[in-house]
Amino acid sequence: MLLLGNTVCPVCSHQGGGATWGFRHVALGILALVPTALLVSALATLMPLSAVTVLGTGLLALAQLALVWLLAMRAWPPNLASIGLARAKMQRWRVAVASITLFAANLGFAQLYAMATVALGWDFLTPPDLPEDLLLPGGWVICSVVALVVITPVAEEIFFRGFVLRGLTNSWGFGPALAVSSALFAGLHADPGVIIPVFVTALLLGGLYRYTGSVWPGIAVHAMQNLLAVATVAFAL
Repeated sequence: MLLLGNTVCPVCSHQGGGATWGFRHVALGILALVPTALLVSALATLMPLSAVTVLGTGLLALAQLALVWLLAMRAWPPNLASIGLARAKMQRWRVAVASITLFAANLGFAQLYAMATVALGWDFLTPPDLPEDLLLPGGWVICSVVALVVITPVAEEIFFRGFVLRGLTNSWGFGPALAVSSALFAGLHADPGVIIPVFVTALLLGGLYRYTGSVWPGIAVHAMQNLLAVATVAFAL
């Protein structure tokens, strides 16, 4: 049931006016996102990957933000704190330390995971190399950077942490909600080789949201990870 009034976020403990949503709203949001994801997959068979990356990112971001608005907010001006767009509940240096530690831990796990799957011969679970044609050519590369480093982290963190994680926490408590929301986030990436690393990433980002009381640190970490991926492709690292 959608309740309006003063609420305390069960994830980040911020208090303020806004909506409380639960499993039913999250399930509807995930189901409503599927057609857009299928459309992006279809475009991948018709257009170059670099173009699909930018166009698909925009379509998914619009769908995610629209669903958050329709299912969790439906008010103007919006209560941004209700979806985690609030200042962290601790000193900035603590947020910075937590974010950098998480970023390093996530990269370390991804590297160890890739090495383990290669050593064990589990090729189907080995993360694939980033495609060379991921980015638009020439000056158009800025569109790819904005799509992957700005739009994607903002939209995905608002949707999966601010909306999905909080909604499931309202219904089930934080632990089960973190596991399920992380599985959903990993499932969106489809490729078996990245599902486990992305699942771990989502667990860490959900924990960071709970620790800091804000999705902004998660957006920053997500952006840094994507920027590293973009730099790897752009400079053939």
